[in-house]
Amino acid sequence: MGNEFISVLKYIGNCMLQVVYPVSGDCIICKGYTVDDRWLCSSCENKIKYCQERFEVTKNNKRYSYYCLAYYSKGISELVLRLKYKSDFACANALGEKMAELIVKNNLVIDFITFVPATKQSLMKRGYNQSQLLAKVIGEVLKVKVISTLDKIKETKDQIGLNEEMRWQNISGSYKLRSDMKIKNKKILLVDDVMTTGATTFCCAEELIKSEVNCVIILTAAKSKL
Repeated sequence: MGNEFISVLKYIGNCMLQVVYPVSGDCIICKGYTVDDRWLCSSCENKIKYCQERFEVTKNNKRYSYYCLAYYSKGISELVLRLKYKSDFACANALGEKMAELIVKNNLVIDFITFVPATKQSLMKRGYNQSQLLAKVIGEVLKVKVISTLDKIKETKDQIGLNEEMRWQNISGSYKLRSDMKIKNKKILLVDDVMTTGATTFCCAEELIKSEVNCVIILTAAKSKL
């Protein structure tokens, strides 16, 4: 019974992920006029402070490169919050398409796209994984396969309000590589919504390395500060 229920949840989730959200011609933030059916009007677009450089997250003498679409400020923060807490899936399209453009701009070559997973309890509560939605949009734009490589094996506290050390402790041991992964020597793009200390994506990257991948590149929609 339990496995059947999980299968139904997966089916519903997959159906949801196949939905294509139409562009109405209105800005998804302010509802103002947009040019060429873009997701954002020029006014809202200009409020976004895009990141221009590559970053690194380092822990225990290990480091991973990561890219962020924009700093967590006006415009980008509203898109992220509406996607994460208000089920506004059009925001996934707006963010995902821009994230895909960032991959192209930096001439990054990837074999597969994966995402930071959520626990089953979290999925049942929210109904979706926002990082998976972003990964799917990026995959559709780039024509790169999206694969589920990791499981989140324990519930964690919300990282909001925790200091840097507490965030690392909170997330440690939360992710596990799936045993059936065949990604050896592949270049993997790991997608998440927001990068703050980097604890979450670092721990996920550490698990992916166990499959002897060629490299892990991290990409998030926003870069935030504590």
